[in-house]
Amino acid sequence: MSSECNAGFPASCSYVTTVGGTTFFLERAASFSGRGFSNYFSRPRYQDAAVKGFLSKLPNGAYAGLYKSSGRAVPDVSAQSDFFRTFVGGEAFGIGGTSASSPAFAGFVVLLNDGRLKKGLPPLGFLNPLFYSLAASGFNDITVGNNPGCGTQGFNATVGWDPVTGLGTPDFAKLLKSDT
Repeated sequence: MSSECNAGFPASCSYVTTVGGTTFFLERAASFSGRGFSNYFSRPRYQDAAVKGFLSKLPNGAYAGLYKSSGRAVPDVSAQSDFFRTFVGGEAFGIGGTSASSPAFAGFVVLLNDGRLKKGLPPLGFLNPLFYSLAASGFNDITVGNNPGCGTQGFNATVGWDPVTGLGTPDFAKLLKSDT
């Protein structure tokens, strides 16, 4: 398996919430999003149902030898990742990629924790088991797009978890209301 075809560290660590990227409205997977499966870390139990659901939909032998299906699957979630405007020294720059979606998602989690604290609830803590248990009830499923690489069209975004957009993009109102 080629190293550029596999999820890199630290994103592939099961104790990290990995954020993929979407673009446009209506959202679609950004072609640079996701990376698939780790060669080094095993898939954690909290991912089993979601990832097995995805793998069961792949054509038999699809991408054989390019990924380790029992590896930690990434990303977990996604957020907008394109057309961000940043300012450095008063100069405007456009950026994109998971370097944009990851801090955007972190800001979202801060707002969720703020809402929980205002209700007298504790902060969320480790996100991954919680997010995988909520799945469809707290995320907008992204079903269009793919992440080309390794000489292939890459994995497709599809219904449910996928290795391009994970569980999808967060629905703030649903997740805040869930009080989980």
